Amino acid sequence: MHKDELIQLHQLLIYLRKYIEKKYNCDNNEFKEYDELNIYPHHIHRTKAEHIYTIFLLSSIIAKILSDNGKIPRSVSNLLRVSGEKIKKEIQRKRCKIKNTNT
Repeated sequence: MHKDELIQLHQLLIYLRKYIEKKYNCDNNEFKEYDELNIYPHHIHRTKAEHIYTIFLLSSIIAKILSDNGKIPRSVSNLLRVSGEKIKKEIQRKRCKIKNTNT
């Protein structure tokens, strides 16, 4: 996907988050990890990889809430979480590589 498409998907997930928060009376603690990233769809200066990671993280949180309410299998949220962690590690690896190159 292109970065602009990822940003649109990210925004769609934000809308879904708002809907799920209302429907299932979620508190903000469930989305705390996502909120602490401070990466939102309007942050177009963020890298494509960062948006991909936030999409996987937000998707896994949403999937967990849905699986807790019996709407989808737990394996879906687990798979999204694992995929997100792989992307997070890749981002960290690239940052270390850039940092080492600059020093």
